[in-house]
Amino acid sequence: GTPLQYTPYTTPGTETAAFLRRPPERPRILVTRSTMLGDGPDPMLRSVLRAAPHVDAEIVIVRPNRAVERADSLPANVRTVGWTALHEALPHCTAVVNHGGAGSVYAALHAGVPQLATPAPGDRRWNAELVQQRGAGLAARAGRITAEQLTALVTDAALADAARAVSAEIAAMPTVAAAADRTLALACASAPPNPRSTGTIP
Repeated sequence: GTPLQYTPYTTPGTETAAFLRRPPERPRILVTRSTMLGDGPDPMLRSVLRAAPHVDAEIVIVRPNRAVERADSLPANVRTVGWTALHEALPHCTAVVNHGGAGSVYAALHAGVPQLATPAPGDRRWNAELVQQRGAGLAARAGRITAEQLTALVTDAALADAARAVSAEIAAMPTVAAAADRTLALACASAPPNPRSTGTIP
């Protein structure tokens, strides 16, 4: 088969915070959780918050759990937002931390943004490992994300170059719409003539 270009998708009605649609004044790391997670403990958020004070970057947590929302205080460089359209926010981010889910991983690759993905059961393990193997990001256990890793996301030129290279590869792939048009054209070309259109029916 022919690989097709990834097409970003966001639930209709999602309103991305205005500041996420503008270039940042300092490096910006977006932290996005699985849409399947509720308000329970989240080791990824705990480790990011533990590392945040030691990272020279703005860290934006999308859909924080209840523990983060109710915290008396957060590190000075951390802020939170609600549901966010990744394809609107990622072009204005320096890096992204995600749970390794296909939607988040592909959105980051499409945007050409380095990512840290956390391996977990199912496709998340393979997604995270492949990102790291390609050089477009890092893989780390959710509860063991370090300040050094977050700093590398926004300072390592090799990660940024690899992420942009993957983005260029994706952009060169045919779109779903183009593939559909070609399929329709081939189907029409191979279809037998319609007798009604040729006037052969008495």
